[in-house]
Amino acid sequence: MQLTIDSKSFEANSRLTTIRLCMLISRCLENSRRHFGDGDSALILASVVAISGERLTRAGLSDALRSLATPLPPGMAGECNVSSIAAATGFNRETTRRKVKALIDHGYLRRTLDGEIALMPGMLSSESTQALAKHQLEAITRFVNEAVRDGVLGAD
Repeated sequence: MQLTIDSKSFEANSRLTTIRLCMLISRCLENSRRHFGDGDSALILASVVAISGERLTRAGLSDALRSLATPLPPGMAGECNVSSIAAATGFNRETTRRKVKALIDHGYLRRTLDGEIALMPGMLSSESTQALAKHQLEAITRFVNEAVRDGVLGAD
């Protein structure tokens, strides 16, 4: 089942939907802040995961590799650099560099031999990261259920 936007219902409920979307963003940011200590670190880490993991969404992962409980083989995830993180977060390059260094010092990120930025091996496999992913999914589910109830989203 694929969800679609009902344009007429969205227009009729655009204020309510916008408020609900802002509530979703706020909940997800709060979940991340609680997990990582501050919003900037959470945003940088989310950007690194998105940049380095985006190709995995098209890679046809095996069933085992779809689970966070199974660490990815070395080199399977991509890498990124300070410039790409800065572009994704909207932080300037120097702020991004300082914050990335702090995340490296805290053991969340690492520099590769060629100077790129990557997640520390096993970071996504940790129980706390899996719990965060579940909390984020719960927030998204709440939003989707509300949008379906409001008639903004429906099944094809």
